Amino acid sequence: MPSFHLNLDRKSYRRYIRLAMTPLVMLAIHVLYYLINPENRLWSIGGILTCKEWATDLTITFIFSWLIIEVSIGIASVLERRVSWVTSPLARFVSQTILTLGASVGLFMIQDQIYCWLYPGTPTPQEELESWQFLIVNLIVALMISTFHTGYFLLNRIKQSLEEAAELKVKTLELKGVALQAELQSLKLQLDPHFLFNNFSTLSELILEDQTKATLFLEKLSKVYRYMIQNMKQDLVPLKDEISFVKAYQYLIQIRHGEQVKICFDLNPELMTRWIPPITIQLLIENAIKHNRATRAEPLRIQIYDVGNRLCVSNNLQPLPRPLPSTGLGLENIKNRYRILSSQLPEQGSDAGIFWVELPLFEYECSRG
Repeated sequence: MPSFHLNLDRKSYRRYIRLAMTPLVMLAIHVLYYLINPENRLWSIGGILTCKEWATDLTITFIFSWLIIEVSIGIASVLERRVSWVTSPLARFVSQTILTLGASVGLFMIQDQIYCWLYPGTPTPQEELESWQFLIVNLIVALMISTFHTGYFLLNRIKQSLEEAAELKVKTLELKGVALQAELQSLKLQLDPHFLFNNFSTLSELILEDQTKATLFLEKLSKVYRYMIQNMKQDLVPLKDEISFVKAYQYLIQIRHGEQVKICFDLNPELMTRWIPPITIQLLIENAIKHNRATRAEPLRIQIYDVGNRLCVSNNLQPLPRPLPSTGLGLENIKNRYRILSSQLPEQGSDAGIFWVELPLFEYECSRG
């Protein structure tokens, strides 16, 4: 907590105890004194003591109570600079208690001298006993004031610790969010080279073989890539947009592989309002083509369908004679993006010669931009 706010709190605290605690201390002195000695002549208004004497006693006690408060504040201020509650709590408590009691004894001696001046004469044994009783009351009240200071500090310290802990937690969550967002952006950037490498390789081959088909391929490629650029900034996109992109991308697959790769769709129209991380299905298609053999006799069949509220992309397993090394830009990229966006993660497996990946779909847009 900044020192400026601490200073404001300290000023408010001192103002409060000056206004509220002085009459309370005065009341506490009289109540405790009455409990110790209810037969004291002080309580006989209009009897042994006149109203003037009683009013004088109240005035002196009020001034004494105010002085106890002021001295207590002064002691706390001096000790705050020399013996901090934070670094030496025990030494602070002992020193504050001793100094407060010592100051109370000193003030009592001054008060006793004032009474001797106002009421001259040799005190009786009863008056001396009452004087000692009054000293004990003053010391008890001084201890109460010291305890009040200690309690105020502890409560203020606990409040400050809770506020600092809450602020630290918020900052931690903010930093975690920034780190996750940076990681997500990094994962998105991986998609560009992965996509471009595959398709520019095909384009370079087409330019040598068939320039007309190469021109058409480049036109379709530019449209598909425009979609990727527009949606790369998004964390999630509508499934219907992603499927439209995949169907456009399917044309590029046909030019690259012809009838060797077949992509089929079987999706519930109600799921089209769900959301999915962009370029996810396209990565799975590329992953299947990269790691499987595809020929006219044995085409690679890629199925895109729904399983409950999930989207499934599967392909028949036709491993290459010499498997290509994995770059980690396909399935791992998808898993990492899901890990950042949600607690729901993709599932994968193989069964009866079919490899499949199930992708969770989001009911609404969780994050954009």
